[in-house]
Amino acid sequence: MSRVIESERVEVLEAAERHDLALDDGSRVAVVGGGPSGSLFSYFLLQLAQRIGIKLAVDIYERRDFSALGAAGCNMCGGVISESLLQALSVEGIKLPADVVQRGIDSFTFHTAEETVTLYAPYREMRIGTVYRGGGPKGTRQPWWRSFDGYLLQLAVHSGARVVRERVADITWDDSRPQVHLKDGVQTYDLLVGAIGVNTPSLAVFEKLGIGYKQPKTRKTSNIEFELGSDYITRELGSSMHAFLLDLPKLDFAALIPKGDYVTMCLIGENISSEFVDSFVQNPVVKGYLAGKQDHRAGACRCAPLASLGDAVHPFGNRVLLLGDCGTTRLNKDGIGSAYRVAKTAAVTALFRGISSEDFREGYGPLCRSIHNDNRFGRVIFDVVDIIKRNAFLTRAVMRMARSEQQMTGRQRRMSMVLWDMFTGSAPYRDVFVRCLHPAFWSRLVWNIFVNPRSASTAGPGKEELVDRSGLGREYRAGEIIVRQGEQGDCMYVIQSGQVEVLRSNNGQEVRLAVLGEGDIFGEMAIFQKEARSATVRALTNARVLSVDRKIFLRRVHEDPSFVFTILQKMSQRIREMDAKLVTSGGQSEGKATR
Repeated sequence: MSRVIESERVEVLEAAERHDLALDDGSRVAVVGGGPSGSLFSYFLLQLAQRIGIKLAVDIYERRDFSALGAAGCNMCGGVISESLLQALSVEGIKLPADVVQRGIDSFTFHTAEETVTLYAPYREMRIGTVYRGGGPKGTRQPWWRSFDGYLLQLAVHSGARVVRERVADITWDDSRPQVHLKDGVQTYDLLVGAIGVNTPSLAVFEKLGIGYKQPKTRKTSNIEFELGSDYITRELGSSMHAFLLDLPKLDFAALIPKGDYVTMCLIGENISSEFVDSFVQNPVVKGYLAGKQDHRAGACRCAPLASLGDAVHPFGNRVLLLGDCGTTRLNKDGIGSAYRVAKTAAVTALFRGISSEDFREGYGPLCRSIHNDNRFGRVIFDVVDIIKRNAFLTRAVMRMARSEQQMTGRQRRMSMVLWDMFTGSAPYRDVFVRCLHPAFWSRLVWNIFVNPRSASTAGPGKEELVDRSGLGREYRAGEIIVRQGEQGDCMYVIQSGQVEVLRSNNGQEVRLAVLGEGDIFGEMAIFQKEARSATVRALTNARVLSVDRKIFLRRVHEDPSFVFTILQKMSQRIREMDAKLVTSGGQSEGKATR
């Protein structure tokens, strides 16, 4: 009998502890770091809490002013927003303003020592964005743009977060709750979130909390901003990112990223010293795109930040969670995209599951393990790329294969898809690896190695003048058809700007069903079931529209079912509007009948 009573007492205590390790109305949350992972976590946590009627107090500790030029406001990153992230943000209802996106990117241009190949995005639309993480390069005169990190921080503030411009001196425990020590006092919180990157000694305070956390290993990178002028960039680089597959030791990734009047040169590898950077700048393949700048010191702004090599050890504990680069991130690519994914997953876990170590292990841990395992595939792929770069014969075959695929469509572009997804970060490394194992991939590659001896091509990117450099998606002129009734579709669309009309043809007559504007979606049924389009959508004014791939959408839904909430809201709104129209038309009919 005593054993039964003791067992029941233990169960009661465990239940009470689980209830205590949860966010309730009035709970306080501290987020140390206001970069993408910290800001997005705060934003999603507050948005989700609002939906279920819980009021939280969220303090974001961030001393930097992201509007400041140079290192003072910068998060030291290449500043590339992948197509998968842009699509996800659009579906979430987060639209990046034109003054945040420096240039929309519709292609990726690969350079080797002998030739150049340009790969275009699906639908020939701007599916990648380049941004400044801070206020921009030092010395900039009257910048017209806004910081990407600053914009995300403002999203969190508008959702109810408070920014605290004080330095966190220490973090300790008050009984079982974390305490943040400031210059003039101590604040106690129910949940502590670390989102401070790997370029700060402050990570040491998290390591001493006793949760088993150890920060990830790092390596040195290089980012340099060259001021080349918008006209030069548009003429010579176009709306394309330029990647260099050169036989240079220990270099994983090298690219020129166009942004407004500047180009960011980003180098990632094992031996990124000042001498290595200068040798890269002076390489004959590279220097033709830098307007004669052959010294890294010619850059308007430069930094050599540390980059995370993947993931930390045990990035969570009771009431403590670490996100982004100081927690778990993708190797070499799409760090901002992985910050979004872990921030959203962590917010969902904290609010709906709990804030104990076990809750984070069950809700947040699977995504961390998924990114960790995917990075293993990434390391293998980069090793293979290194082998290819050192063999001119193999490099020529890869470029020939990619170039010959440009007239093909969809899954036929096997090498092109591998290169695009690997260097943009738009798909998991595992997907890229699996595609490389397909027999058709290898048969075509072998054919290009041994049978197809075509001479190298130096065709570069299109040099068309861009009307709207910062526009994302594709622009449609008034009257232009976007989707046509009866066609098969495999994507949905989010309106970035302008208006479109939804039309249905019935017995030869065209009936307008709706007019949609900025932020609205259409074509979403193609995501859920492969059927013919039920209506035609035509641009009513000049409009810019971003497509959302079915595969990217369903992958996000699998990771986070709440991802569909915005779509369900909009579909519900449409149903209400249709009901209102039916009631109105019904009332009018009755009135006519009585008359």
